[in-house]
Amino acid sequence: MIKRIDRFLNWLLYSLYNMLYYASLLIYEIVALLFMRPLYSLPCWRNRLKKKGFNSFKDWKRFTIDSLYHTMDSPTSGFTLYYLSGLSLALFSLPIYLLFNLCILIFGWSTFRILMHPIVITALGCVPAWILIEVVFWKKDRYLGYFAIFEKESRKKKIAWAIGVFFGLLLLIAANFFVMWCTTKIHGDFKN
Repeated sequence: MIKRIDRFLNWLLYSLYNMLYYASLLIYEIVALLFMRPLYSLPCWRNRLKKKGFNSFKDWKRFTIDSLYHTMDSPTSGFTLYYLSGLSLALFSLPIYLLFNLCILIFGWSTFRILMHPIVITALGCVPAWILIEVVFWKKDRYLGYFAIFEKESRKKKIAWAIGVFFGLLLLIAANFFVMWCTTKIHGDFKN
C-alpha cells in the first residue's frame, strides 16, 4: 500500500515536471514570436549576432531552444528544481489549506482565533507539506529513480497526467477561494 502511494505521489511530481516542461516550450514560442523575431529584424542586433556566428534567425532560434532543452530536459538542473519544488509545495499545501478553511467554515472564526496569525497559517499549511515532499521526493534523490521508470511510459499518458495535475491545481485553488468566500458570507469578515 505504501509503495502504491509513493508511486502515485511521484507520478504527481513527474506530471508537474512535464507540465513545467510543456509550459516552458509554449512560453518560449510566444517569446520567440513577440520578442526574438522583432529583435532580430533590427540591423544592429542582426550584425551583432552575425559576429557571434549566427547567420540566420533559425540558427539563433535553434541555439536558444537547445539551451532551453538542456535546462528543462534535466530534472536535476537548478532552474527546474527551483520551480518544481515550488509547484510540489503548492500541490501538497493546498489540500491542507482547504481542510483548514473547511474547519473555519464549519466551526467559525472564534474557534480558530488563536491560529489566525499569518505566520501560523503559513506554517500550518507549508511545514507538513514540506516535510512530506522532503521525505517522499528529495531524500536521497528518490524521485530520479521514479522519473527513469515514468520516462518509459507513452507520451499520451504523460500529457494526460500533466493536464490532469494542472486542472487539479486549478481546482484546489478555486475550491480554497470558494470556501473562503463562503466563510466570509456566513460568518462575516474576521475581526481581531
